[in-house]
Amino acid sequence: MSEKTSENLHAAYEGESKAVVRLKVFAEKAEEEGYPEVARLFRAISESEAIHARNNLRLLDVVKDTETNLSESFARETKVAAVGYGSFIPVAESEGNGKAVTMFTWARDVEEVHAGLYEKALEHLLAEELPTYYICGVCGYVSDGSLPDRCPVCGAPADRFFTQE
Repeated sequence: MSEKTSENLHAAYEGESKAVVRLKVFAEKAEEEGYPEVARLFRAISESEAIHARNNLRLLDVVKDTETNLSESFARETKVAAVGYGSFIPVAESEGNGKAVTMFTWARDVEEVHAGLYEKALEHLLAEELPTYYICGVCGYVSDGSLPDRCPVCGAPADRFFTQE
C-alpha cells in the first residue's frame, strides 16, 4: 500500500472514530431533551460510522492476534497516560482551567488502570475466565470483577457504574 493511501486511511479512521463518539453524545443530548426519534437517528449513524472505522482498520492491517492486540494496547495506554495527559495537565493548570485539569487527570488515571487491565486480560485468557467489567459512567474507570462502593478515581457512587458484556 502506498504511503499516501495509508495516511488517508489513518485520517479516515480518525474522522470516523470521532464521529462515532460525537454522535453518541448527540444521541444522549437528544434523549435528555425529549427527542427519542432524533436520538435513534444519531445512534444509527454512529453505528454506520463505526463500520467505516472498522473497515479502515482492517485495510491498515492494525488488528493482529489477541495476545499481540493486548500487548500493543498496553503499550498505547501507558504512553497516552504518561506522554499525552502528562503534558495536557500542566497546560490546563497554567491556564487556570480547573475543569480541564480534572478531566485530564481522571483520564490519565483511568488510562493507567486500562494498562493494568490489559495485562490481567492475558491471565483471564490463559485461565479461560470470563470476567465482569464495571465501568464508571462519570470518569470511565473500569473495575475487573467487583463493583466498587465508590469510584477510586472520581468518587462516583456504585449506582453510576454499568457493565459491558
